[in-house]
Amino acid sequence: MIEAHINGVRSKMYNPNIPTDYGEITEEALRCWEAGATAIHAHNTNIALHGREAADDYLKSWRPVLKKYPEVFWYSTGSALDPFDPAACGLEHAEILAREAAMKVCVVDPGSVNLVLAADGNGDLTGIPYNNDNAVINRQVALCERNHLGCVWGVYETGYLRTALHYIRHGRSPKGSTIDLYFIGDYGLTAMQPVNTAGAPATVESLYYYLDILERAEVKLPWFISVWGAGSQLGGEHRALLKRAIELGGHIKTGLEMHFDPQEKPTNLELVRQVRSIAEEVGRPVATQAEALGIYGLN
Repeated sequence: MIEAHINGVRSKMYNPNIPTDYGEITEEALRCWEAGATAIHAHNTNIALHGREAADDYLKSWRPVLKKYPEVFWYSTGSALDPFDPAACGLEHAEILAREAAMKVCVVDPGSVNLVLAADGNGDLTGIPYNNDNAVINRQVALCERNHLGCVWGVYETGYLRTALHYIRHGRSPKGSTIDLYFIGDYGLTAMQPVNTAGAPATVESLYYYLDILERAEVKLPWFISVWGAGSQLGGEHRALLKRAIELGGHIKTGLEMHFDPQEKPTNLELVRQVRSIAEEVGRPVATQAEALGIYGLN
């Protein structure tokens, strides 16, 4: 399966092809779905919106997509936590989108990490903490259970995977759940300098480390890899990692949410097609969108 993650926290300053307004998001989602992506993941126009406001912002982009393709498999991201609502979990809009926009799965990021933006000449780092403490994770998992939303377990670092496996082991991972193993290059999730300090490097050896943990798990879920801030998919360790993951039965998330290269500025469609070509080279056919529902466990 190839998921297209068409935008994220990076702006057009990073790549002018990133869709950021309602019309662009709609058009890009349609392009990638029509090219055979098995799922589309997108942010709305403002990650600081919450609940109904956030859902309405998503729907401005997604209603035209759903009108043309009611069967489209898509999912949102989480909102930034509301500092004025200590009971919030950042997924309140997902309840609405499950009811009104056929959303079947929801992101859960089971941990905390420092995201580096830059470093000065002295080596001092600046950036932002992305914090989901245990109370927030508990509320996110409970929301997914109430709404029968599969958990897309985002694994930024090893502790995220062990936390996800804890909930999975306790039967707290609804139908449709999958694991997304992050591999993070020098530019990370947010930087334009090669200063990232988080996560596993984008190498085949890192993949084997994660797969060893998954092999020991009691419950098996479909697993994906996503490669962040590691430059071109066309060569080097990045391509070797994609190829080996496909050979070993994994699935790929690609797109401008995670891609960054100082020179190369591809489109989402180009990134999807590059992964498809690697799968063809390996001899592993890409699932149809109908077949993918079975792999997700949602048919």
